Amino acid sequence: MTRQPLLDIKDLTVEFGQGHRTSPLRAVDGVSLDIAPGETVGLVGESGSGKSTIGRAVLGLTPVHSGRVRFEGIDVTRAGPRTRRGLSARLQVVFQDPYSSLNPARTIGQTLAEPLLVHRRLDRRETDAHIAEMLERVGMPADTAGRYPGQFSGGQRQRIAIARALMLEPSLVICDEPVSALDLSIQAQVMNLLARLQRELSLSYLFIAHDLPVVRHLSDRVVVLYRGRVMESGPAQVVYADPVHPYTEALLDAVPAPDPRAQRARRAAQAAPKTTNPPADEGCVFAHRCPYAIDICHRERPALLPLPSRGEKQPEGGRAVACHRSGEPARVRGLHT
Repeated sequence: MTRQPLLDIKDLTVEFGQGHRTSPLRAVDGVSLDIAPGETVGLVGESGSGKSTIGRAVLGLTPVHSGRVRFEGIDVTRAGPRTRRGLSARLQVVFQDPYSSLNPARTIGQTLAEPLLVHRRLDRRETDAHIAEMLERVGMPADTAGRYPGQFSGGQRQRIAIARALMLEPSLVICDEPVSALDLSIQAQVMNLLARLQRELSLSYLFIAHDLPVVRHLSDRVVVLYRGRVMESGPAQVVYADPVHPYTEALLDAVPAPDPRAQRARRAAQAAPKTTNPPADEGCVFAHRCPYAIDICHRERPALLPLPSRGEKQPEGGRAVACHRSGEPARVRGLHT
């Protein structure tokens, strides 16, 4: 029997600017995804792709125009404050900026105690014990609780933010670019910490990032967004090793390579945008940048469909691509642009 998804998003659409004279901006356009218990789904795309807006919509921080969000089997699409307050014990978030996510006027102990005061009736000794245990889990020293955020580095603050998110033992944590503001060496440490905590606490993650190589190390599946639409989805390692959608290829080509010559060759292989005109609503939103675009790409919106078999056994969980030419090998696409 198939297990019920922990998070189930169907045809989610988010618009900004409703009620203004100009047309509203559609930041998220019919996105569907789900996360199983214990699973990590990576949400990847460049700035403005709508990935953080999806996270905020799940958290109730951004209104939903249409579609549905279900969490632990409950429809929370337009849940009120009381329902959201009850959900917060099971649904938490780690934000991007470790410097603005902690109140500089409160000690770390006061910050970590706050969710316990709201949701649980613990005495002072129990609260202190729980705080100490969680700080130890994220690798922070014993005297952390009595100190202020300004006394810690960015990496240490993000560990504290992770501890705060886990205080109420949630089932799902939304990680919104949690390592993008950190140095590379610290990024690796925080990613390893998140992976260990997932194993120990049976957590699920919605991991939002713009860097596909970062996401693939932690994610079971990945969803690639562009202008609010899903371009490609599938098992993270497979999508990284064998991207099908031209936008996924472009994301990978944009990642710096250690060899300068290889980097130059990769960037030279990226075709310049075929037109500077904005994408039409009825066509593929990536068509104006796609080196393989043909007439149908500008006229019809491609549906997100299972990837046609290309001779190999499809990996568990399958792949889906929103591209009119997804069934053609790259060399064939290149001959018929």
